Amino acid sequence: MSTLLKVKNIKKDNILNSVSFEMMSGEMIAIMGPSGSGKSTLLYNVSGMDQADGGEVWLGDTEIVHLSEDDKAKLRLNRMGFVFQQMNMISNLNIIDNIVFPAVRADKKHRAEHYDRARKLLDDFHIGDIAEKRIREVSGGQLQRACICRSMIINPEIIFADEPTGALNRTSAAEVMEAFLRINRKGATIMMVTHDSWIASKCERIIYLLDGEIKGELRLGKSMPEDGKEREPKLVRWLEEFGW
Repeated sequence: MSTLLKVKNIKKDNILNSVSFEMMSGEMIAIMGPSGSGKSTLLYNVSGMDQADGGEVWLGDTEIVHLSEDDKAKLRLNRMGFVFQQMNMISNLNIIDNIVFPAVRADKKHRAEHYDRARKLLDDFHIGDIAEKRIREVSGGQLQRACICRSMIINPEIIFADEPTGALNRTSAAEVMEAFLRINRKGATIMMVTHDSWIASKCERIIYLLDGEIKGELRLGKSMPEDGKEREPKLVRWLEEFGW
């Protein structure tokens, strides 16, 4: 695997203090830490949705921090996918129209291909039957899986997920996490912010953030069915070292 993302000494107000880390292509990492530690701020600054005060972020050969706002928007549209706790679907569109929306914005010439890809993604996540439904007609877990489909529609280099299971019950959260694991096994690179140790334990690597600084990293490796019962206790023991 090659290095996909390099974060060098990112600073933001009094929230982030010279944060540095790297991500390999195909890696799924969780950013953890107490409320106010800078987790979401880090995600927003790394992805270029917010402007860092200093430092560098490299996605491949592209340095993000010093791009113009227009170039950042193009980068996000063409090379990144996003999944949020608040699902940000357009209420007057059905599910499949919401999924293809970013792809059509980026490339209007291949509209039919975008819809074909969207239907395949929905089928892969076992929610093909909701394609024509409105947002109010589907469950929270189905809707969040549809949001993952939307994040994948342009085949992005990296997906940023901010508390993607935070508003879901355990059953729905498990369905959503399985969707993330499925695309990760196929090569997707995912940076996820979460407060949930069970969700984080499914990730390959966990970064613990406190007071805007990285205090530690734990490598659990790729999640396998046979090690499912061991991962979360190991993570919790590690988190307790930081007063979790």
